[in-house]
Amino acid sequence: MIASTYHLGIDVGSTTAKAVVFDPLAQRVLFSRYVRHNAHQVETVASLLRTVAKEFPECSFRLVACGSGGTTIADVLGVPFVQEVVANSLAVRRDHENVRCAIELGGQDAKMVFFERDEKSGATTVADMRMNGSCAGGTGAFIDEMAALLKVPVEQFDELAARGQSVHQVSGRCGVYAKTDIQPLLNQGVSKEDLALSSFHAIAKQTIGGLAQGLDIHPPVIFEGGPLTFNPTLVRVFAERLELADDDIVIPQNPETIVALGAALAADELFADNENCLVSDLLDAADTLDKAAASPAPSTRGTAYFASPEERAAWEASHALAPQTPPDPAPGSTVRAYLGIDSGSTTTKFALVSPDGKLVDSFYAPNEGEPLDVARAALIALRDRYRTAGATLDILGVGTTGYGELMFAKAFGADYHTVETVAHARAAEACVPDASFVLDIGGQDMKALWLDGGIITDIVVNEACSSGCGSFLENFASSLNIPVEGIAQAAFSSTNPAVLGSRCTVFMTSSIVSEQRCGKTPADIMAGLCRSIIENAFTKVIRVSNLESLGKKVVVQGGTFLNDAVLRALEQHIGREVTRAPYPGLMGAIGIALLTQEHLEGAHRERGEVAASLENANATSENATSENATSEGREPEHANAFSLDALDSFSYTQESNLICPFCANHCNRTRITFANGDSWVTGNRCPRGEVVGDPKDKSIREQVKRIAAAVDSVPNLFDVREKLLFRDWPCAPGPAPQNTVIGMPRVLSMWEYAPFWTTLFRSLGFTVKLSHPSTRAMYERGLSAVSSDTVCFPAKLVHGHVRDLADQGVDRIFMPSVTTVTSENTSKTSQSMCAVVKGYPIVMRNSDNPEKRFGIPFDAPLFHWLSQKDRDRQLTEYFTREFSLDTASVHQAIDAADAAQKTFKAELAREGERICDQVEREGSFAVVLASRPYQNDDLVNHELPRAFTELGIPVICADAVPHVNEVDLSRSRLDVVNNFHARMLGSAVIAAGGPNLEYVQLVSFGCGHDAYLSDEIIRLMHLAGPKAPLILKVDESDIQGPLRIRVRSFIETIRLRRKKARNEKTSDREVAAPPAAGAITPSAVTSAAAATPASAPVAAPETSANTPTTAQAASAPAPRTRKHSRELPDPYPQKFTKEDAATKTVLVPNTSHAFSQLMAAAFANQGLNTVSLPIGRERAIYLGKRYVHNDICFPAQIVIGEALAALESGKYDPDKVAIATGKYIGDCRLTHYAALLRKALDDAGYPQVPIITNDAEDAHNVHPGFKMNLKTAMQIAFGLPMIDALEELLRKIRPYELEPGSADAAFDKSIDAVIGGLRQGGIGGMKKGFKKAIASMLSVKYDRSKPRPTVLIVGEYLLNFHPGANHDMELYLENNGLEIIEARMTDVIRKTYFYQRSQQREYKVHRPLPTKLNNSISDAFFKLAHDATDKIAKAHPLYTPPCRMPELVQASDPIIHHTFDAGEGVLIPAEILHHAKRGCRAFVILQPFGCLPNHVVGRGISKRLKELYPDAQILPLDFDPDVSFANIENRLQMLIMNARKPRTS
Repeated sequence: MIASTYHLGIDVGSTTAKAVVFDPLAQRVLFSRYVRHNAHQVETVASLLRTVAKEFPECSFRLVACGSGGTTIADVLGVPFVQEVVANSLAVRRDHENVRCAIELGGQDAKMVFFERDEKSGATTVADMRMNGSCAGGTGAFIDEMAALLKVPVEQFDELAARGQSVHQVSGRCGVYAKTDIQPLLNQGVSKEDLALSSFHAIAKQTIGGLAQGLDIHPPVIFEGGPLTFNPTLVRVFAERLELADDDIVIPQNPETIVALGAALAADELFADNENCLVSDLLDAADTLDKAAASPAPSTRGTAYFASPEERAAWEASHALAPQTPPDPAPGSTVRAYLGIDSGSTTTKFALVSPDGKLVDSFYAPNEGEPLDVARAALIALRDRYRTAGATLDILGVGTTGYGELMFAKAFGADYHTVETVAHARAAEACVPDASFVLDIGGQDMKALWLDGGIITDIVVNEACSSGCGSFLENFASSLNIPVEGIAQAAFSSTNPAVLGSRCTVFMTSSIVSEQRCGKTPADIMAGLCRSIIENAFTKVIRVSNLESLGKKVVVQGGTFLNDAVLRALEQHIGREVTRAPYPGLMGAIGIALLTQEHLEGAHRERGEVAASLENANATSENATSENATSEGREPEHANAFSLDALDSFSYTQESNLICPFCANHCNRTRITFANGDSWVTGNRCPRGEVVGDPKDKSIREQVKRIAAAVDSVPNLFDVREKLLFRDWPCAPGPAPQNTVIGMPRVLSMWEYAPFWTTLFRSLGFTVKLSHPSTRAMYERGLSAVSSDTVCFPAKLVHGHVRDLADQGVDRIFMPSVTTVTSENTSKTSQSMCAVVKGYPIVMRNSDNPEKRFGIPFDAPLFHWLSQKDRDRQLTEYFTREFSLDTASVHQAIDAADAAQKTFKAELAREGERICDQVEREGSFAVVLASRPYQNDDLVNHELPRAFTELGIPVICADAVPHVNEVDLSRSRLDVVNNFHARMLGSAVIAAGGPNLEYVQLVSFGCGHDAYLSDEIIRLMHLAGPKAPLILKVDESDIQGPLRIRVRSFIETIRLRRKKARNEKTSDREVAAPPAAGAITPSAVTSAAAATPASAPVAAPETSANTPTTAQAASAPAPRTRKHSRELPDPYPQKFTKEDAATKTVLVPNTSHAFSQLMAAAFANQGLNTVSLPIGRERAIYLGKRYVHNDICFPAQIVIGEALAALESGKYDPDKVAIATGKYIGDCRLTHYAALLRKALDDAGYPQVPIITNDAEDAHNVHPGFKMNLKTAMQIAFGLPMIDALEELLRKIRPYELEPGSADAAFDKSIDAVIGGLRQGGIGGMKKGFKKAIASMLSVKYDRSKPRPTVLIVGEYLLNFHPGANHDMELYLENNGLEIIEARMTDVIRKTYFYQRSQQREYKVHRPLPTKLNNSISDAFFKLAHDATDKIAKAHPLYTPPCRMPELVQASDPIIHHTFDAGEGVLIPAEILHHAKRGCRAFVILQPFGCLPNHVVGRGISKRLKELYPDAQILPLDFDPDVSFANIENRLQMLIMNARKPRTS
């Protein structure tokens, strides 16, 4: 007999499973359980059910599942599913009515729920919900990673953090990236307590910045979830950052199971009438789950590593490493060797190399966060082993490299030290003299080195992520209970490897869980992970798509390549055998040992030469020969007095938290003092930080002063540029005082136009105040207001600067949106402004308006300046309208502002000219650090200019390079649409062609425009130089250490290249000459020398400033030339000719399949033989990711991937096809699809395949045999509304069809009718076909008597319409009970003509008459197309004529004006407002990761939309090639649950 019916909530998360039994009558929790499932989700839930059944025998349950793994449980058992954020809100509202915000952290999930009180009922309601999407940083998995790194049980991590005293900058974005911050600090002696505390602060920053997204976090705040339950120190950190009082912090009972409680409550709250809730026998349910676990769903099948055991045996035999056995020194012998120490991020290695270059002995072990102690113990053990054998070990010299290079050099009195890339290259050259490419993968580092005759020609190092390195693999092996030495065996044993892609650590866990649900074994997972390492290396780190660029001899090294499976995966990826270095894990140590020997012998030769020069001129040659004998012909000379015996007394003391008082950075330093009196300081951002002492002490002040003077003596135009920008420039005479203080944030466009704007306002009588220079505290203060967690760092800074202006008490804040400017270079199309620069004032007005927040009016006027006349007219209208100023005063002020801007540019150009003249005279070089103007900000650029000037190398900004705006960029593959882009490209060409400039590009993380510029800069410099640039990716994470390693590696590469070019026989001392006057030596003030003898003398600061610097000393005089001499080739040599038009098949990829068919048919009517390609899915995405830079644009990747998949299929002869792609000229990456496609085709081995576009101008002469004519354009425009109409009918019918599949069948038939009509009869035929199409749709039987909730999908148009890209989102939402509304393709295509025509009519902008006519005619023709479609489609009762653009944009104008264009522009808010007014309350905004325009017009305005419709759900989703649908699904379920809830009036 059944005693009771209880409610049972099951919450299955990414790492844990939770169960709660709730008594609905007594209203209390009877049972709760929280367990880790170790990736066995289904089996763990079955076990939990059995436990509950044992606790409550003879009871039945109403069961509801939730969590990321809950859908599987719900599907198997047939019970309801509730999304976890919804469940969370139910639990919070029940027990904590006053809570305004809930913060919940799970294993890989982070959520925020915002609550408000209903004014009428007084009930607590959910105002908004947020969940992590693109990153799982700052979650439980992050804490697990940090605990593993610090070698403490995760259960003790909180206790460790509670003892922390000081906070260091640590990235919260992901676990592996945080390791890049933490590991060096750990190695340098920062306490584990401080690092644990710093990790908690990183989590809080990541959660607040990633989830608040512009919403204010009001107290009280409730903290939930396992990580916040078991880490009370983390709660304290959140409270500190949110400034919460004790009364504002709510800790619920059993917070780790609160979501499971919410699921139990949902049985009544949401599913009271759902009979599927009832589970009468939990044991039967558990058995059902066990059966499901034993019969998993199918998944993508990978390819085994070997086809047969014989193939594997042969491969292993051919790739076997020679056994490494410890040496057996003979008693009484003396073993002489050079000691090389490689202090890596996670391991310590050393190598003993004999004078004839042979490895004598070695050591390799984890450094356990104590590298000095590990090395000391290992060296003592080595000494004792030789002594025990009766042999003497004679160390001839000591060299250090790696992360701990400088610390070890100080500790052991090294004779030589150098950056690790140089050491690795030297070892590779010694082991494989003809190596052309070296790939080195270590614990957290990945290095790719290109070599030419042993000289490094290019270096790429992982900068933004450590996924895919050794620790990545080891951590997963540990979680799968596979020993590290068993990884390859497990991978090779798999017959069905998992296909995991290239993902970060925490999201890779999601993929692994999904694969395990599908029955993949640990061996299958391990096999997939080994392949993912290589895929990550080639698509995300070194980004090599053209494998020919690797050269003939590929060498691999690093500890990760001790793993045979990773080696095999690499060979399979590149399709050829590679050479594994004989000592993969020791190459850095071997290399530095060899370099130390060369350095010491070079010094010995130099001393001999000096001595010989002092001898009598008749001295015999025998004496000179004797003096210059090599190590093979003489007794090796001992170097510095390094003694193995001295290690017994080796000791050091460590002082932490030494705050530097010598500049505004106030760096938190650590000093290690060794027993010999030497000390080493770390944690400092500038050389002054190496001085430790009382700033009141005169000698200390003098020391700091000398260091500062030495640094300042090297030209740094970033500093000069900043001073010029924010100078008070002369104003117009006698302005009338306005008694108004105008605040201007020192962000974005102000880093380009501050002289103009500040002078303009001051000339009109206003007082101008700028926000203070950026600081990290300023950034973090505004972090919660940032509406998009993946927008670029310069944009995120705006919020802090606005708050700084409010603190200063300004009367108004001015931040204009200038969409277009006149070209300042040779490209007439160079008029667009960066989408973030022009759009962020709109974001601020809609998401963080100073007027609402601080009562300070926010002036963000919208301007379109296609000419100077446009500018002057619009400014005059603005100032006379807004401030009642007279026209003459405004004109006078504009003249003064122009003069200031021109003078700023002229003075900066003069400085650039002066530096270029100087380095030409001296035969030295300067570095062009090319960036966007707002990367001039020290916080944004991480003080990188100083990293060069500290090495004695002058730094020039791109706009100071002489003649940069005169460079002919017509031979660039890109259409230059932005002045900032033109500077970067032009300066790259100049630097490549001249001997006195080198080039570094600074790019923002997540900026797709920077990514394609990087590709093009690399291409142009190779052709014009050839030279290789250094590309540095930065964001808000403080990664000075890795960045400076890359800088040093780059400078050493330059040094070696210049030495080779001079072909001089220069001694090692001459090549690596210590800096002379004005330069900073490592031993004196900095840890950033490129390759330096440990005993390098300190340059006297009093020495003349004319003495050559490091860079100058490494250079020979060069001819004075500024122009590049090598003519650039045609960027599109493979033309689509008239003959091709008659003979070749043109393949048309998809935006939507219907649009592809329409474009193919219209092109066919112009005489082409066209084929619309099928929708691309996994293979197309893989190929797109492989051949298109991963940061550029997911839509570009899938479009190009479809074309490559078609060519790869064998269905088409590459010699007989062409590829069509869309194009327009503007700030969207669609502008550059032809350039991206050309590169991909060349790299993939299809250089003969030509390209066509819809661009009739075709400035690059890509397709002289085809120009899309007006008739074709009209046919496409006419067909678009018809396709939209048919897709609208499909979406209205398919969810209600009475015969499954009938709606899709009728739609396919309808599209065929329209496209067939177009092919046969043009527009007239299309109309006839459309009538047939409507008749086909009328034939489908349906029942709409029970209408579903609707959801509008908007966003980037390819993601909207391409089911392969959006993971069939429409069908998923339909299958979950919703009816889909889609934005219209017609509006996407029309909007460019519409907004340009509107600018012409409303802003009177200057455009050529043909352009004006084209915009007007095109816009009018779309109206005709709509009319024709409406006239025919109205025959169907479900057809609703669409709202046309002129009417559609009216409601959204206060949010984004219809003349603003970036991304999808006004369409996103316009569509949302239009459908919200008609009752839709669920909205999905799809955007590609890195599509910054859609961060402006999507996420950037969602807060304002929510204010207008508080009950609306707006869910922005980021997509990239490796997006996990498991994560997407979890967030969609949140929307689905809310959309299906009954709405209350």
